[in-house]
Amino acid sequence: MRPTSPPRRVSPEKEVPKPDYKHVKIGLEGGGCPMGTVPIRRTTKDDLIRAKLYSEMHASKINPLTDEEPGKHFAVARTFENIDYDGVGAMLSVWNLPVQAPQYTLGRVKIKNGAESLEAGWTVNPVLYGWSSTLFQHTMWIYTSFNRYTCGHVLEPVSRYGEKPYGITLSIYQDTINLNWYLKYDDNRTVIGWWPSRIFTNLGSTATGAEWGGEVFSPPNVPSPGMGSGHRIKLDTNYDAFFAQANIVVNNTIIKPRKDLKLFTDSFNFDITNKGDVGGEPGYLILYGGVSGAIGN
Repeated sequence: MRPTSPPRRVSPEKEVPKPDYKHVKIGLEGGGCPMGTVPIRRTTKDDLIRAKLYSEMHASKINPLTDEEPGKHFAVARTFENIDYDGVGAMLSVWNLPVQAPQYTLGRVKIKNGAESLEAGWTVNPVLYGWSSTLFQHTMWIYTSFNRYTCGHVLEPVSRYGEKPYGITLSIYQDTINLNWYLKYDDNRTVIGWWPSRIFTNLGSTATGAEWGGEVFSPPNVPSPGMGSGHRIKLDTNYDAFFAQANIVVNNTIIKPRKDLKLFTDSFNFDITNKGDVGGEPGYLILYGGVSGAIGN
């Protein structure tokens, strides 16, 4: 089902600057699927075991960092929840950090309403996917039923510290006519797929907040993996993980977020900086990341 009312930009497309980065390859080897077909990953018994383990480990993210749910750490920039949001997007630099199962590290954009949210980004998660390569991940969280539905695809190549970064452009937005949520990829905003509005309660009508940021997990008392590039922020996009061209959709129009986003980190190992609209190619720029070693106790 194609979108009926894609969001519009305030400025003509030709006036929108593009970030200075290299494109990450997403697709199937050999040219992809025949016309009229879609790829469906073969599900094995091991896949089901990993998915069950992952769901049990992360069954609730409503109240993270408690005695019952230690080990999760965040560095996020959040909008103020005083208006309705139709979408969120950005260009994300993509990294591949070392993790050991059941650890994971990720960077994502997120749209939410109460306990329901949609996320899209990249992750290194050997528990969920069975290997330690960086993957493109899009996720639906429905906290009320404590289920997580997720899909991944290997990303290559990825950014290297101190070099011109590799990235992906992602956006999640709601069609204002049919109220379905759509996931788009790349500068041409290719529609990857959609979530029907009927499967949601809160997000079935609108969203009340948007986020950009990173997340890591490690078992209690086990040092966490790094976040973003795995280094402390240097305020340089060749070194830092970042969200460039960060945007929100309000009244079906793509706009820049307010400068006074709420910034949240829960560990001194990680940080996030909102540079706001720096102009030029980066546009609205958010930098995040940090070193390994946080203890989730």
